[in-house]
Order: sequence, then structure tokens, then C-alpha cells
Amino acid sequence: MFAKIKDGAIEATGTLKQLFPNTSFPAGVADNDFKTENGLQDIVNAEQKDRKYYYVTQGDIALVDGVATQQFTNTAMRLEDEDAKDADGNQLYVQVFDASANGGEGRMVNTSEKLINRGLKYTMNAQVKSQANSALAGTDWMVIRKAERDVAIPDATTTYRAKVVTECARLETAIAGAADVEALITVMNAQNWPETD
Repeated sequence: MFAKIKDGAIEATGTLKQLFPNTSFPAGVADNDFKTENGLQDIVNAEQKDRKYYYVTQGDIALVDGVATQQFTNTAMRLEDEDAKDADGNQLYVQVFDASANGGEGRMVNTSEKLINRGLKYTMNAQVKSQANSALAGTDWMVIRKAERDVAIPDATTTYRAKVVTECARLETAIAGAADVEALITVMNAQNWPETD
């Protein structure tokens, strides 16, 4: 994508074919002289934050320090869980199908369980627990064998499993203590799972 700049302002944006429909370019590429003569600039992208943690929406193309730049708005996702509400602010509840409702035709009915909009802390905690579960799953059979037949678990396995549990607990505590999205990103980027032997 290109921006056509005239008198310090963006006049038009588009592909070469859109901006110059009656001009052909060898291999579809304009040379630097043509770009300079016609005030063309490649459009660069402004910062887009990690979409696991931010809602990123595309904005306008603007000149930033003389450079045609595609703007983006980065809005941090919610950290904490919150009750789900309808447009009028009423609490929403988990629904189930009740076959006896509506004269036997059935319909969805509310339960007493509140519907929750999950925040990033919940999601990242679930991810950390899943990683710990995956790390432990390969040696779970040794724990079962120990419980059922009293066969000793190798020391290296016991040490490894303890390190996994410790790292999971450390991460859960750090996630709970994250004050903002950037702090949460720092926690998630500092995971230190033990290596298997």
C-alpha cells in the first residue's frame, strides 16, 4: 500500500494500480524515481500490541513525522473477572434447556449460576495450570504405581515434579499480583519451567 503525498498531506492511498490505473509498471513495481516524482510513500504500520492481551483496532492513515503511517488503537483487555450484564445492567445467568418449560415445547431457562466475563488473569492462570498438567502427565503413572504397588518414584522424577509444582504456584501468585496488563505480560514472559531429564 502506498500513500500519495501532496503539499504535506495525504491525497490518496491504495495500490499502484488503484492510484495510477492507466500506468503499467514492470513486474508491478514502481522505481524510486517514479515514487519520488509522484509523492509516493510506502505506508508503515504504527505499534500493534500483542493481541493476546490487547484489542487492536485499525484507525486512519496519517502522516507521523512526515511518514505515512497506518494508525492502530491498542486497548488493554480486562484483567479481572466481572459479572456479565445485559444492556440495562441486569445480571445474566447461565442458561440450560428445560424440556418441560413453555407448555412442554421446551426453552432455555436461567440457572442460579451467574454468567461471568473472564479476565486475563483467569485465562493466564488456566494456561499455567494446563502447562503444569502437561508437564506432570508424563510421570503421573509413577505416582499411581507408587500408590497402588508401593514402587519407589525415582529421585530425579520427584525433584522434577516438585519444580513443576513450585513454578506453577509462583506463576499463579505473580499473575494474581499483576497490577496491569504490562505487568501480566512480564509475568507470562518470565516462565521458568524445569527441563525434563
